[in-house]
Amino acid sequence: MKRVFFILLIFMVSGSVYAGTGRTAAQFLALDGGTRAAGMGDTFSAVSGDVISAFWNPGGLASISDRQATIAYSNIAAMFGEASEGMYYGLMAFAMPVKDWGVFGTTLQVQDQGTTVETKDDPTALREIDLGMNWAWALCYADEIASGLFAGVNAKLIHQVLWTESDTAYAADIGLQYAIPGVPLNVGFAIRNFGTGIQMKDEYQSEPLPRDLKLGLALRLVDTPDHRFQIVSDYTSFIDKLSETEEDKDNPKFDAKKAGVGIHALRPENSQKGLGAEYWFANMLGIRIGYKYVPDMPGKHITMGFSVRYLNYQIDYARVPGIDVPGGSDIDKFAMLIRF
Repeated sequence: MKRVFFILLIFMVSGSVYAGTGRTAAQFLALDGGTRAAGMGDTFSAVSGDVISAFWNPGGLASISDRQATIAYSNIAAMFGEASEGMYYGLMAFAMPVKDWGVFGTTLQVQDQGTTVETKDDPTALREIDLGMNWAWALCYADEIASGLFAGVNAKLIHQVLWTESDTAYAADIGLQYAIPGVPLNVGFAIRNFGTGIQMKDEYQSEPLPRDLKLGLALRLVDTPDHRFQIVSDYTSFIDKLSETEEDKDNPKFDAKKAGVGIHALRPENSQKGLGAEYWFANMLGIRIGYKYVPDMPGKHITMGFSVRYLNYQIDYARVPGIDVPGGSDIDKFAMLIRF
C-alpha cells in the first residue's frame, strides 16, 4: 500500500508541472508527445510535416506529403525509482494524405501503471494487484484552409484508472499553423484537451483534463539539401482552471494569480517555456538540444536527442530530465518512424 500512495503522490507532484498540484486528471497525456519533440525541449507546436504533430498541434499534419507511422517508448519507470515495477508508457501514430481531402490520422497513448502487493491483517498474505492502464485514442484531421494557413483537429477518447475506480472522458484538440510569406517562419497556435472531466465515484471527485494553450515559433535558418537548421520555441499556458470555486473564495490564503486562474494562466510565471534547436545533415543524421522551464519544478532543464535515417526508416532517441523523487533518474525515449 505504501507503494500505491507513493505513486499517487508522484503523479500529484508531476501534475504540478502542468496545471497545479493535484488539479487535473489524466496527466499521462502530458508524459510524452514523441521523441523528436522531447529532444527539443517539447517545443513542437509550430513544426510541420511530422506525424507527431498530432500530439502538439494537429494543424501541423496538413503539410504531410506521404504516409507516416511511428511507435515510441519511454522508460518512465526510471522517473519513479523503486515504485516503478511494471510501469511503461508508449504511443503510436499514423497519418496519410488523401488527394484533395486533406490529411487523416489516428493516435494512441498508453500508460501501464504497473503492479503492487496488497497485504491484509496477515503480512504473509500477499496479493499482487494490477494498478491498471490509462489510455487515450484520437482521430485526427488536418488541411490547408488558405494559402499558408493550416488547420487541424483531434477527437479524443480518454480512459483513466485510479486504484479501483475508472472513468472515460471526451476531448478535442484544435490547432492552427501559419507559414509567413517570404519569411522562413512558422507560427503555431493550439488548444489541447478541451473536453469533459474525469469523475471518480461521484461529482465531488471530478477533475478537469490538463487543458492548455500553446503558442509556438519555428524559424528555419538553413534549408538546403545537405544542411537544415531550425530554432523552435513554445509558450504553454495551463487553462484548466477558468474561474475560482466556492472553496477557493472561502480560503483566505488562496491567490488567483499564483494559481493561474482565468486570465492569470497566461502570466509568464504560471506558464511553461521551451526553446530548442535541430540540425540535419544530408537528411541522414539529426541532432537536437532543448531547454524546458516548468513552473514550480526545480532541477535540470536541458534535453537532448538525435535521429538516424536510412531511406524511409528513422530511429529517434532523446534523454530528458525526470522528477526529483528518491531513486528517480532521467528518462530515455526511443521511437521508430516509417514513411511509405
